[in-house]
Amino acid sequence: MVELIIVIVLVGILSALAITRFFDRTVYDTETATEQLRNILRYGQKTAIAQHRNVFVVLGPNSAGLCFANENPCSVPNQVLAPAGQNSDSAATRAACNSRTWMCEGRPANITAGANPAITFFGFNSLGQPFNNPNAAAFGGLTFTLSGGGNTRTVSVAPETGYVF
Repeated sequence: MVELIIVIVLVGILSALAITRFFDRTVYDTETATEQLRNILRYGQKTAIAQHRNVFVVLGPNSAGLCFANENPCSVPNQVLAPAGQNSDSAATRAACNSRTWMCEGRPANITAGANPAITFFGFNSLGQPFNNPNAAAFGGLTFTLSGGGNTRTVSVAPETGYVF
């Protein structure tokens, strides 16, 4: 009987600690935003290689999207279409991207993001190599940091190869 009471008390303590994590979506939103950004970058690189043309990553204050031209905001004819025909269509994406078919995702308001170095665009050339400026010879790499709910994640783009990790 004593063992049963101890087990019930321990389960109660563990569930009280764990239940607060289920109601705080910030950690999950941070993970989701990180994976969405990685997928956008990888898809941009693959599209540049497949279509043998430059693809630009347009970084808005609350979004990241792909464009065939170096313009912000990206005009409709230059928007890279999402691979499944539409993006996530979340509330943050609807507010930031204004299109369901564009490969663009909005960042939830409870997530902070930053890029090092601080840039608003970069691109992938037809070989999948990243560049800051089409005429520049070197790309020094790029790291995005997304934070929320005590959870910090990074997304990096390697110089020369454009590998996204």
